[in-house]
Amino acid sequence: MTSAMAFDLTETATISASKLEQLTFRQFDVAGLRAIGAKEWGDLAAAALVENPFYDRGHVLAGLDNMDQGKKVRGYSFTTASGQMVGLFLTQPRSIVPSPFPVANSLANIYQFSGTPLVHRDHAEQVIEAWVNGLSKGKLPAIWSFADFDTASPLAEMMRQAAQARGLHWQVVVPYERAHLSRLPDGFEAHLQEVLSKSRLHDVRRTMRRLGEAGSFSLEHVQDGPQFAQRLEDFLQLEHSGWKGAQGTSFLSHAKDTAFARAAYRPGFSALDSLLFEGKPIAMKLAIRTGRTAFTPKIAYDESFKKLGPGMALEYLLLQEFYNSDGLDAIDSASTAEGHSALNFFNNRKAMGTVLVGRRQWQVKLLAVLYEGRKALKGKVKSWQAQWNARRTRPAATKASGTK
Repeated sequence: MTSAMAFDLTETATISASKLEQLTFRQFDVAGLRAIGAKEWGDLAAAALVENPFYDRGHVLAGLDNMDQGKKVRGYSFTTASGQMVGLFLTQPRSIVPSPFPVANSLANIYQFSGTPLVHRDHAEQVIEAWVNGLSKGKLPAIWSFADFDTASPLAEMMRQAAQARGLHWQVVVPYERAHLSRLPDGFEAHLQEVLSKSRLHDVRRTMRRLGEAGSFSLEHVQDGPQFAQRLEDFLQLEHSGWKGAQGTSFLSHAKDTAFARAAYRPGFSALDSLLFEGKPIAMKLAIRTGRTAFTPKIAYDESFKKLGPGMALEYLLLQEFYNSDGLDAIDSASTAEGHSALNFFNNRKAMGTVLVGRRQWQVKLLAVLYEGRKALKGKVKSWQAQWNARRTRPAATKASGTK
C-alpha cells in the first residue's frame, strides 16, 4: 500500500451539494499518518464533535514508536476543498477477539481508552455521510469495530442514523458505564450532599481531618515547564512503588511503556495534580485534554500513607478545585471498567460500549457473539480465581483460629 490512496466516496451522497461541500478521502498507512502535520491534526482534535485526546497526534505516535511498533495501522481522512482535514478514523486489523474475516478495529493499546474517530463539529454531517457511503458501496472495509465509544454521544447517534438509513447493521456489545463529572448549578457543597452517600461523605471528612492532624498538605497543579517533567518522573516512581509495580503493570515495569509515557504525556497536553504532604507527593493523578474535558487515565498513591486515605483526599480536593475554577466543563474518568473510585465523587455516568457497524448482518452478529463470549469467559475466569484464592486462604485462617 502507498502512504496515501485517494477515493471518491461522495458521488452518491444523499445530502445536496448546496448544503455540503464535497470531501476528499484518503487512506493512509503508518508513513502517511506520520506525514500529517501537527497543526492540521491538532486543529481537528481541538474541534472534534466528541473529544478524544487518546487520538492526539503525540499520543498516537508515541504508541507507534514504542509498544505499537510494527502494528499495521490504517488512517482514513476526510478533507475539504480548501485543504482542511475534518475527519480522521484510525484502525488496526487485530482486536481482543479473533475474527474469521477482516475487521477495521479502532486503534487501541492498553493506554488508549477511546476509539472515537476525530470528526470536526462543523463538518460532522458530511464526514459521516461520506463514511457510510464508502462503507455501503464497498470502498471501505465491510465491518468496523469502535471500542470504548460513548454510545449516547451526538457522534454515535449521527453515525447510527446514517448507517441504518443506508441499510447497514449497527450493534453495541460489552456495554459498561464510565464515571463522568459535570458541574451542578448549586455548587460544591450541594454536590457533596447530592452525590455522595452519608457514609461516604463522613469517610471523606474524617480523612481530610486526619490529614490535617498529621501534618500540612496541599493540592498542586502542574501542566507546563520544567516542573512538569519532574512531576512526571515523580508519578512514574510513585506508580511503580505500589501494587502496579509488584504486578508488572506500571509504566516503569517495561522499557517501551516508560518511553511511551515520557513521549505521550507532554506539557500542555497533560497535567499532573498532586496531593503534597509536607511538600512530598503522596497521591498523583494524570490528566490529558484537547478541549474542555479532562480525561484522567492514571492515578497513583504512596501506599505507606494508605491509612490516611491519600487517594480519597486527592479526589475530594480535585472536585473542590473543579467547582472553584471555570477552566473545565467536565472530567472523564477514562475507566474501561465499572466500579472505578471516581464513581464515589462523579455525578454522571456515560453509556459506553463497543460499536459494530457492517454491510453484512451475519458478520455483525458473529462478531457480537465473539465479543460477548469473551466477556462471559473473562467473568468465569475471575470467579474461578476468587474461589481458588478462597480455598487457599481458608486452611490458613482455620489454623490461626484454632478450629477444625
